[in-house]
Amino acid sequence: MSKKITWLVTGILTAILICATIIGMTQPKDAEPIEKVQRKDWSKYPGLELETKTKETDLYTSSISYLITEDKQINKTIKDWISSEKEQFMNQMYENKSILNTDHRANITITVDTHQMEKHLYSVEFTSYQFAGGANGREKKKIFNIDTSSQKLLTIHDIVDGEENLDLLRRKIKDQLKNDKNLSPYVFEEYLEKALEDPNDWKWSIDTNYFRMYFDEYEIAAGAAGGIEVKIPMKEVQSQLSVNIQGEPTEHQSSNSTKENGEIKPLDPNGKYVALTFDDGPSPKVTPDILKTLKEHYAKATFFMLGSQVDFYPDLAKKVSEDGHEIANHTLHHRDLSQLGQEQIEHQIKESEKIITKATGQENLLIRPPYGAYNDKVESVAQAANEPLILWSVDSLDWQSLNEQDVITTVEHEVVPNSIVLLHDIHPSTGKALPELLSALEDQGYEFVTVSQLLTLKQFDESNPVFGAVK
Repeated sequence: MSKKITWLVTGILTAILICATIIGMTQPKDAEPIEKVQRKDWSKYPGLELETKTKETDLYTSSISYLITEDKQINKTIKDWISSEKEQFMNQMYENKSILNTDHRANITITVDTHQMEKHLYSVEFTSYQFAGGANGREKKKIFNIDTSSQKLLTIHDIVDGEENLDLLRRKIKDQLKNDKNLSPYVFEEYLEKALEDPNDWKWSIDTNYFRMYFDEYEIAAGAAGGIEVKIPMKEVQSQLSVNIQGEPTEHQSSNSTKENGEIKPLDPNGKYVALTFDDGPSPKVTPDILKTLKEHYAKATFFMLGSQVDFYPDLAKKVSEDGHEIANHTLHHRDLSQLGQEQIEHQIKESEKIITKATGQENLLIRPPYGAYNDKVESVAQAANEPLILWSVDSLDWQSLNEQDVITTVEHEVVPNSIVLLHDIHPSTGKALPELLSALEDQGYEFVTVSQLLTLKQFDESNPVFGAVK
């Protein structure tokens, strides 16, 4: 009996020893938690992040910018509004499904413009543009005023003291509209009175220069007036505000252009080249990993950046330039340029270039139209700026598959010498695919160059303002 007890005790002790050994192998001796890798905060607006997600189908295209704060409830409020806009768009689009096709697609674009009031106070202006296939598109504004220090959505009552000051603001808004000779004939006074009645319904924003009020199309005026923005200089309204709007604009020093005197050294016509291009960034979640991989492979690439993303992450855009890559223009808000008038096309291209150049120092940027959509007006604007439109000859479909192995397989199957490859530095799966993809292309003898370098080859017809498929 005593032997059985001895064996039992021995077995228990052995089991304990084995468990202790396993635990010791999986935990550090001092039992400190594993430190998480912290990524640099690239945002120009502390406490705010921006993600732009794009999609393309046979029936519609979409580009939606999501603002992300450190507060879950604020994020939910913003996401719920975006979801309601998307739902409305999808319902209308499917009603018009019979008239939509790849040559006449519906589009929803939700953009973000951020105005800084002071250190922790932001006015974030969302613009929802929807074209669901009918006669005209629809544009709508939504403003979220955010205090990132208290994680609170601000109301006008948090900024303006008392009813008397609200009345003063009302009068200034009315006077501004009345004195605008272009707008005043279209404004209906009774509609304006109703729109200004309840301050809780106001769509407003503030920055260091202006107090802004927004009215949707048809809200206070005839449709010919479109959406209306009233801008009152800050010096005229500061006395009505409960906060002293100073703002803390951040300056970002420009880096030198990778082009010397605007000249690109021609490539050896006997070489074997591929131009990797990355759209829709920069993204703090993906772009740094892509830069690391490119550096490890001594590879240069071309980044077609959105002006709206560069506005949020100018230091990251500057880092891409400093690493020796080519910076190019993917427009301000990823709008379908083929659906816009010439003035709007110019705004999307020129404002984006202005932001990108300020951050990176690179000028005379190549242009890639979102979705590859362009027409004579887009070509005309590009030609006037002497900046060619750049398409692609290999679509990695990374935006569709979101699968690293599919990306590698697709590019390897489609690539030929002097291809322009479409990738996106906003999808983590693309970042994960890149090391293996670069190794595979290197094994096939490819050298990685920028698009501008590739265009020095004679096979690209310089008389054509649109480059993509190899000539």
